[in-house]
Parts: sequence; structure tokens; C-alpha cells
Amino acid sequence: MMKLVMGLGNPGEEYKNHRHNVGYMILDRVAKRLNVDLNVKKKKTVFGRAKQGKIEYLLLKPQTFMNLSGEAALYMASFMKILVDDIIVIYDDMNIPIGSFKIIPSRDEDDNSNEPREGLIKHNGIKSIEESLKSDNFTRVAVGIGMPDDENDIADFLLSPFSKDERKKIRDISDSIVDATCMALFESPKKASEEYS
Repeated sequence: MMKLVMGLGNPGEEYKNHRHNVGYMILDRVAKRLNVDLNVKKKKTVFGRAKQGKIEYLLLKPQTFMNLSGEAALYMASFMKILVDDIIVIYDDMNIPIGSFKIIPSRDEDDNSNEPREGLIKHNGIKSIEESLKSDNFTRVAVGIGMPDDENDIADFLLSPFSKDERKKIRDISDSIVDATCMALFESPKKASEEYS
């Protein structure tokens, strides 16, 4: 069984510490925890491949810009024959206050709930993945980055670095986010959701 963990962000040094790149930041921590090198470059992706027990998995950073993240998801899911509900996506979420995060598990076949998979403010990377995979049934690790004071400044807010206080809040929860992501990967997204959300 192959699984995929994606951390969303924009490639390039100039975006490295931006709020919109928190998915990359957390994926780097997951890779470090699992001792996986992200050193394979293929078709607009950078990834590492590993195995734990019977679970083979990929840790991946799309090298497209955020709004085209679905291209990387579709390529890897098709190439490696990964089911949509075996995909975990780590991303920044303005609907969640900074210093918090939420695990939104993929739904079981018998789950008929119409609970929204995202908050009011939609994330373009998530939207791209949903459109490319023609499904929203992947697990999400939504890392809170809070809202800008002025809603008209969303693009500037996303494409600017964390403040010193915000960096501390992200650092303070990053181990828990990594723990939750690993639980979703190796045990079950639902269990991770119950334990950490």
C-alpha cells in the first residue's frame, strides 16, 4: 500500500518563510522525524520515498506554484497508483487561529455527513487538488495562520513572513502537528483527528 503526504507551498528562496509555506515547513519536520531525504526531483515535484512496516509512503513538495498544486497530486497519485483517501495534505489555513491546527480525515464509505471540508475562506492549493483529483476525500492537516487585520490584504498577508511571535506559536505546536501527521499516516486519519483536533 502506497500513501502520499504533501506539504503545500511556493518554491523558491524568496517564499521560504512566508505564511503560505507553512505546509513546506511542517513537511520538512515530518521528513526529519522519519529520517527521509527529500532528494528525488521529478515532474515538478521534490519527494522522498520510504517504508515503515507494510506502509510505503512518499513525502512530497509540489514545485508548481500554490494554485497548481493539483498537478503534482494528480501526477504522483496516477504514477504511483495512490488512492485519494490515502493522501494527506498539509497546508496553511486562515480559518484557524495561529497556534492551532486541525486534522480533517478522509471520509469512510459509510460516512454520509455533509460537513464542510474547509472553512469559509477557500485555499487555492486545496481547490487545485480537489479539481485535479476530482475528489475532496483526502485527509487535511490544516495549520492555522490566522486572518489579516484587513481582509483586502489577503495576498500580502499570505506572501509575507511570520512575525517573531507567530513563529514562536508555530514552533510551539509543530511537534504536535508532526505527531498527528504521523498518526494519520501510520495508524488512521480518524484517530489523529480525535486525538489532536
